[in-house]
Amino acid sequence: MLRSRGLDTRVLLKEFACDDNDDDDMILQLANDEKKSLGKLQSSWLKGYCISNNNANQILEQLQNGEWTDAARKRYVDGLTDTPTTKDDEHLVTLLECLSSKKGAPFTSILGEMNLNDYYDDEDVDPNEWYRTLGVKPPKPGSIWIVYDYHGLSTAASYAVPLMIQRSKLPPKRGMFGRIVEAPPLPPFKERGRYMIRGVLKGMLQAIATAHAADLVHRSIGKNSFILSSVGQDKREATSPYAVVVERLRVILTDWGFCRDIREAVVEKEFAGRCRMFDIPTLDSYEYQRAMDTSRMEEAAAQFAKAEDLHACGFVFLSMLFTTLADPATLSAPLPATDDDTLQRLFSEIFEKDIDELREYYANEDVWSEVVSLLDMEERAGWELLGKMLLAREQVSDWYKSDEDGVELTSAESLLSHPFFSMKII
Repeated sequence: MLRSRGLDTRVLLKEFACDDNDDDDMILQLANDEKKSLGKLQSSWLKGYCISNNNANQILEQLQNGEWTDAARKRYVDGLTDTPTTKDDEHLVTLLECLSSKKGAPFTSILGEMNLNDYYDDEDVDPNEWYRTLGVKPPKPGSIWIVYDYHGLSTAASYAVPLMIQRSKLPPKRGMFGRIVEAPPLPPFKERGRYMIRGVLKGMLQAIATAHAADLVHRSIGKNSFILSSVGQDKREATSPYAVVVERLRVILTDWGFCRDIREAVVEKEFAGRCRMFDIPTLDSYEYQRAMDTSRMEEAAAQFAKAEDLHACGFVFLSMLFTTLADPATLSAPLPATDDDTLQRLFSEIFEKDIDELREYYANEDVWSEVVSLLDMEERAGWELLGKMLLAREQVSDWYKSDEDGVELTSAESLLSHPFFSMKII
């Protein structure tokens, strides 16, 4: 059925299991939180997809009357009793068609969970059969296996390497007479820059905006949180050093175990501590309890939770720009440190959150000259965008303390229309 609709037949299985030294409750809670967060996000996204797509009215009606839920709940029992699961199969295929459409979901989607009860109860099961089938050890008692749609395994972290170095590590190809042929030269820098800005970076921001629109905050944004995938069968195409076609790229946000509904996030103890560092009252504070009107405090807390995602994504942007687009003099030339800890120390401690000082640091290194020029375009639009993201938390703090109305706070959705993403790169 999947092949007949032109859909990918592969899925991703993720096991949440406990090692001897792990906290069982923490690992299982992580799995349950991921299911809860993605369940809400998928429902919100699918509803929006159906409303914006005139041909999907029937899907929306089926979702609202519980038809999909009822069929999914009966699937396990139907399988045991050899009852056809045609209806649920059709729903699953329809879901995959929506997720992989031109306006596809920018996040990993849960397709189901493996029911391992029969495996544990079968005394004659051969553990080696599991290994031969999936290539991994058999499940541990109490583990949770979640099934996701497949987007490949290439993360933004694996792409955050100078393209010259990526090119040098490509498998050698042989010519007509068996001689090794040198890999083609890299595409022009402007084409690579366009792919990075309008494809990779904007795709990351779109994924965060989608989560925030569903009143969810990710809370663990990093380069490993993003999968760079392709609309084609070869998902590695997106991270090829020759990839320049934005339309073939899909940026997928993963790892939702630490995600929370904003209303839950703002009352957590750790979040309250971070709020106090920026002079934002927490919702358990004396000031909040005594206030006659708490709406501004609640709005500040919610906006601060979203700003933390933008702040973290700002460092991902910095790392991607100044590694992937870097131009080292030679393959062995050392590249200045671009890891997350170094970037945060540079910006927060050494340059005291001054984006102009940060620019001067990068401008003084020849390896980054073209990247700096790219960010300087359109009156330094790139640096302005980075400043808005890296200082998103400070902006919320300033807004709250100013007690002014009518000020538009930075959001992922508003940044998608930033001039940096629409400037002409020629």
